[in-house]
Amino acid sequence: MDFSLLTRHRGLLAFVLLVLGLAVTLCVTNGQLKDIAEVEWLDVVGEGSICLLTLCWITAVMISRPPGKVTALLVAGLSFFNFSAMLDVFDEFTFYSDAAHWLSVVESIPAAMGMVVMSVALYWWHQEQLALNKQLQRREMWYRAHDQIDVITQLYRADYWRARAMELQEQGVKAAVVILDINDFSQFNLRYGHAEGDRFLKEISQLIVMNLRAVDLACRYAGDRFVILMPEIAAEEASEFARQLECSIRNVAFRSGGQTTAIFHSVRSVSAQLQQQVTLAEMMAGLNRQLDESSRQAA
Repeated sequence: MDFSLLTRHRGLLAFVLLVLGLAVTLCVTNGQLKDIAEVEWLDVVGEGSICLLTLCWITAVMISRPPGKVTALLVAGLSFFNFSAMLDVFDEFTFYSDAAHWLSVVESIPAAMGMVVMSVALYWWHQEQLALNKQLQRREMWYRAHDQIDVITQLYRADYWRARAMELQEQGVKAAVVILDINDFSQFNLRYGHAEGDRFLKEISQLIVMNLRAVDLACRYAGDRFVILMPEIAAEEASEFARQLECSIRNVAFRSGGQTTAIFHSVRSVSAQLQQQVTLAEMMAGLNRQLDESSRQAA
């Protein structure tokens, strides 16, 4: 949960407060207080708990999710439900005249509307989760080893990737390897700080995952380098994939902190075909030398 997200939900916060204020205003202006002896305190505790829990759910949604359609629908549905719950609570302390009896008659309607809205929200949330699961499948190839996930990028670590690559190499499966290196990432860290550098790495890793096939495997290789294992693909196709990925990353508009000015960054890449006659360590050493050489030439 991220409480800083509340600052991005000002509109939803205003809506929640408006609904609460409307419920209080309707009850105060239309109801008359009961004698204290007439109050059913057990009902007050039960119905009041529903109100408080609904407000907790609303808060949990807003500190767990970014702004968007699903978040707005969830908050709206819960707010409608809470409106009816608030009227139920006030019913325990007030009674209505014949002229205001309509309020007690229609108090359950917002709750029904809220359930409909939340049902729609849950449907879209389900669709959202399906899309996320597809990305996870791309990230995980056909393996699962969650204890070897890099904390920052949520990609696999180098040791796990290396083991999978050696398996394909031993089995003689045609595969290609692509290494991506972020240009001048140390300068990026110095200028914007390591926290922003970590966030940038996470965004780059998400972009890589979006471009992978279901059978590809990406990992954070070392620091600002990523490596991708691509089974059943020729070296030329891997090179074209790397070129397209470079282009995609160059066009990512990264914004640091509260800045409105976009930061554009570039990467360089190398690729090669996995071969049985060349060890994986030798191949990776050669690819890393190519990246280091291109970095020196660029400098």
